[in-house]
Amino acid sequence: LTNVKTFLTFIVVTHHVVCQFSAKQADGLGTYAVDMDMATFQVSGYNSFFPGATWFKNVNQSYFMAAFFFISAYFCPKSMDRKGFRRFVEDKLVRLGGGFLLYSLLLGPIMILFCRAYGGYPVSYEFYVGPPWFILWLLNFTLIYAVIAQFAAPVKMNMPHPVILLLFGAFLSAAYYGVYVGVPQEWQYLGNMVKWWYGIGLYIPFFTAGIIAGRNDWMKSVEEMETWCVWMLRTIVVGFWILMFCTVGGWLSFIPNFNVFMTANSLIPPVYAVPMTLALIQFFHQYFNGTPPSKIAKNAGAAAYTVYIIHPLIYNVWIIAFIAILKAAGVSIWWSQEQTFLYLTVDPATGQPSMLPDGYIWAGWLWTFFLTQLTVWPLAHYMRQLPVLNKIL
Repeated sequence: LTNVKTFLTFIVVTHHVVCQFSAKQADGLGTYAVDMDMATFQVSGYNSFFPGATWFKNVNQSYFMAAFFFISAYFCPKSMDRKGFRRFVEDKLVRLGGGFLLYSLLLGPIMILFCRAYGGYPVSYEFYVGPPWFILWLLNFTLIYAVIAQFAAPVKMNMPHPVILLLFGAFLSAAYYGVYVGVPQEWQYLGNMVKWWYGIGLYIPFFTAGIIAGRNDWMKSVEEMETWCVWMLRTIVVGFWILMFCTVGGWLSFIPNFNVFMTANSLIPPVYAVPMTLALIQFFHQYFNGTPPSKIAKNAGAAAYTVYIIHPLIYNVWIIAFIAILKAAGVSIWWSQEQTFLYLTVDPATGQPSMLPDGYIWAGWLWTFFLTQLTVWPLAHYMRQLPVLNKIL
């Protein structure tokens, strides 16, 4: 499971870099690879990076944070058995609470300050949650579990057959859709949860399942899964990937008569997240489960939590470097005053802001992706060895 968490962290970093070069949906400086009415989601133009980026984001967003909650919860029961209630809670407050405060009080505000300064916006300090919203809610769920475990009997349950779990995923999709359409938008980020339809339909059920799985050692069932069942899960996952690509194609009109993008996004995630998470864990057990782990795998696993916390700062440094290169090459950069941190270029024919050319978007993404991944992991490795931080990270 450590290797799965490392992989998921790698995907989170990649996901956020893709966000910043497609529709500026992550933290800090970003640009658009699409010309879209943000109120109606009507697209009037896009560059070649956008379709694949949108598909990649949907594939990830529909499962990866749920998988994080499941894996994190899996280790909780045995950890509390070993440490006892008081030490377990103290350790979580230090590691999770400390990690959340490190970013929201220090690293996040620093990132906002230098992004504001570079973009020519008014500079001010602000408490900033960012991606560690996950750490905050992992702490909340963990503390709730710790309290409930003091008076509730452990749930004894063998892992249900994967087909049963797929049916449970379909049930979760109904709950997910109900919250998506039934809860007002202004409530969807209550308590720094990122979209409560994900919280109700994915994160709480997956955390709960992780607790039950950890108590009853479900990983043995995953390891011993029959071959036909493994390939069924993999086939279903690939089928969902194809469906998601078709929904993107229908939305962007390069696949005709398939305009179900918004409906699919409000139904697919839970019923996809179940087979995707199972297939991912089984795949890593089968192919990436070296014992003992290599030194690189061991160090990457140890650094993954720190990478998750610090990566927005790192990719924003490389985005600034990329923008500086564009400026040095004579490319005009326009900063939006309505949407903070959005940058575009200027169309010389009209003098109006416009998308960066295809080649610039691709070059910027490749530059930022490779340099972020090459620097954030070693930095995290050494950062977690510093005094005080070695207690948190």
